[in-house]
Amino acid sequence: MTLFLFYNKLNTIIIWVCFIIDIGQMRSPPGLYPKKLKVMAQFKQGLTGTGKGMIGNLIMYEMFGKTYVRSRPTSYKDRKSLKQLIQRQKITLTHNLLRHLSPLLRITMKNISTGRSAYHTAVSINMKEAIDGIFPDQYIHPHKVVFSKGDLTPPTRVNTQRTDKGIFLEWSTDNNSEGLNSSSDKLIWCMKDLENTFFSDFEITSVNRKEGQYLLPKRMTPEHGHVWIMFRSADEMKISDTKWAGHL
Repeated sequence: MTLFLFYNKLNTIIIWVCFIIDIGQMRSPPGLYPKKLKVMAQFKQGLTGTGKGMIGNLIMYEMFGKTYVRSRPTSYKDRKSLKQLIQRQKITLTHNLLRHLSPLLRITMKNISTGRSAYHTAVSINMKEAIDGIFPDQYIHPHKVVFSKGDLTPPTRVNTQRTDKGIFLEWSTDNNSEGLNSSSDKLIWCMKDLENTFFSDFEITSVNRKEGQYLLPKRMTPEHGHVWIMFRSADEMKISDTKWAGHL
């Protein structure tokens, strides 16, 4: 029985090795080794552990702590139908909107991200809710952008203006105690240039909702930046929906 198990394990190892080592190099004369070995896949805990990379026509990848294997497509159908072009433009717009904001989304979208990453949750929501216009003139509507969704209510009024000292934010405090809201909820702001999509900035502040105003740090600000705000409860368990604060 022990010999049978050892034989099976040896067969498994041989199969993996045959996948990894190029067949052409295996035909080299005995005693010769390839001068340069190209790594196609990596195993974290030996051949029986988790891994990622490409082996032949198989692709290994990790998601949520599990390893998955899928085959590479043998061909691509790129018919460029109108529906495909509309969807591709929506995908591009959404990814440009969320570029460099993954650290923020892991905080603001975690409560509604089940079985997938916070980034992919944000992509899905914004593709459905934040895009206006008719192809090929689709665009991100700043008032509809979603960086957070939750049980808290954002302020009813928000104002943003550029000053010599920095970006001044001001919001209403009339709903501080509405529903699950609290005057101790903490401000989170996000800034994004929808034209120069490489610019993104955000801050998780300790500013209380009841203060009603905040001067953003005087960092580099874009020429066409938009600002959004959210509030998170002091215990970091609840968050508000996103509120567009203005265009700089």
